[in-house]
Amino acid sequence: MKRNTITKILCISLAAVMLMSMAACGKKKKDAKPSEETDAAPTPIPVETTAATTSSIPVWSGPLESNTISVTWSETEFDSPTTKYAGVTAGEFLRIRSGPSVDYEIVGTLSRNQPVVVVAVTSDGWYKTSDGFYISGTYLTDTQSA
Repeated sequence: MKRNTITKILCISLAAVMLMSMAACGKKKKDAKPSEETDAAPTPIPVETTAATTSSIPVWSGPLESNTISVTWSETEFDSPTTKYAGVTAGEFLRIRSGPSVDYEIVGTLSRNQPVVVVAVTSDGWYKTSDGFYISGTYLTDTQSA
């Protein structure tokens, strides 16, 4: 047989099989008996739940309490308070610390573009807030991010 004839026979056979399959979909068997247990309650499936994860960084709202850490580093105060913005990626938080280093306690967080008033800067680039806490200058910007 020629190749063209074989291809036609295969296509017709496949089409016939597909039509028979589609025709058989959704039909009920004539001799199928209704189940006597249709009113029975379904067997419950045990479900294991887990506790929701919580953030390890506490979230504060409103002003922070006064900082009680003694200043043992050099700071340069600004002539007037300046507004800076948290320059972090969306969904991340900028940590506010009790002193100008990652060694100090985290006392709060800022979200992206959140404004903060700063009054001084340390020689290491940490900004002092009007509340007396510190934020790394690496993550502060002069304008809000787009």
